[in-house]
Amino acid sequence: MSISLRQLRYLVAVADHQSFRKAATTLNVSQPAMTAQIQLLEQSLDGLVLTRSRRGVAPTALGEAVIAKARGILNEVESLRALGVAAAARPLRLGVIPTVAPYLGPDAVEFGGAYAAEGVELVEGRTADLIAGLRTGTLDAALLALPDQGTLGRDLETATAFAESFFVLLPDNDALAGSPQVSLHDLSERTLLLLEEGHCLADQALSLCGETQKRGPVRAASLSTLSRLVARGKGITLLPAMAVSVESHVGDGTVVRPLPDPAPGRTIGIAWRKGATGERCWRRLAQALGRLKPAQDEAQIPALLPMAAE
Repeated sequence: MSISLRQLRYLVAVADHQSFRKAATTLNVSQPAMTAQIQLLEQSLDGLVLTRSRRGVAPTALGEAVIAKARGILNEVESLRALGVAAAARPLRLGVIPTVAPYLGPDAVEFGGAYAAEGVELVEGRTADLIAGLRTGTLDAALLALPDQGTLGRDLETATAFAESFFVLLPDNDALAGSPQVSLHDLSERTLLLLEEGHCLADQALSLCGETQKRGPVRAASLSTLSRLVARGKGITLLPAMAVSVESHVGDGTVVRPLPDPAPGRTIGIAWRKGATGERCWRRLAQALGRLKPAQDEAQIPALLPMAAE
């Protein structure tokens, strides 16, 4: 027969008050119900834990040992509850990959503040680190590029926000800068500038352009660094649609050109542990970010307007 926390709680209360009646009143239960539970406890222990006399209720030798253990167990349970209360009172931690954080991070924090009682705290990191954080509990969710096929794992749930296209960022004096669009074949002779290893966008760029594509000598930590290198004529790179209006401007030495349809791209979404706190928040946040879907064509992207006007 199993021993329950209720039985331990009742036993400690009787020992503290030295009375079944007073203990029952304190815990707001009936005296017969309390007596029945302690009898079940004694059956599980195969021995008496309390004795009654004219002077009141007193623990037996076995009861003394059990009460001491019970106090420790109940204290540990209260500590666990305190952890839960503290977790509920803190901001939810949202991990964001570096190729999304500068462009959607502020919106995620703003929207999250409306959907989560204590708000959302942003943590920037690479995909592998964010997934590990979800599984260890150091993160509550992650805003990232979802895999094209399959899932992130059976233990994780995902909600899609939107899909976006990739664009080519070129030096404005490149021969391809005068073309309305460029193909991956057109880029084969160019130097491809990439983010550091571990960035999913670097892996996507390599898979699109091919492993044989000439690569630049620099592995950057941000798209802003890559765009400045392009402006210096050090090579070309791929930008996701959300980054175009931030990383390229008229007169900064770069031009943006689309790739032919169907343009390659990525899907942005939010992942979290199944059954974890905040699921409703993450689904609502994904929907809200979906309404901010980046511009996808020449008519919508300011960096492409000079080409359209020529």
